Amino acid sequence: MRKIGLVAASVVAAVGGLTACSDSGDSTDTEKAPAATAEESAEAAGSSGVEAEAGEGGAGRDVEITASGVRDHDTWGENAYVVEYRITNSGEEAANYFVGLEFLDADGDVLGSTGVTADKLGPGKSKKGETAPLDVEIENGELADIRDVRVAMVDRTPAT
Repeated sequence: MRKIGLVAASVVAAVGGLTACSDSGDSTDTEKAPAATAEESAEAAGSSGVEAEAGEGGAGRDVEITASGVRDHDTWGENAYVVEYRITNSGEEAANYFVGLEFLDADGDVLGSTGVTADKLGPGKSKKGETAPLDVEIENGELADIRDVRVAMVDRTPAT
């Protein structure tokens, strides 16, 4: 299962790297903002949270969606569905993260997905960023159909 997850993560990361853009900044930001952890996002969507907890040491707890919604954006244009996120390494050693995000319609059905990464994130460090889905990533509807986003999976691997 882990091998399949890594292959899928690699493919999504490659596509995401070619098509998505994210802002980043390593910091030790500890401010608490209204956010959903991967566990909360999975529970709210009616999932067991198993995928979000996948990876080393329950890595799903290391990811928060801090804001999401439609807004005008310098990179993604007018009326883009923008997701702000924070990945925090709660482990004791540097780690690489791949986070899979799913975009949902009003009925909670998955319209498409994208991924974000944090490479060589040190213990206690955070990466904040923004991302938005592209037309090609939304396979089961339109960008305008997006009403919510959830953390679908988190893969945490040791940084080398």
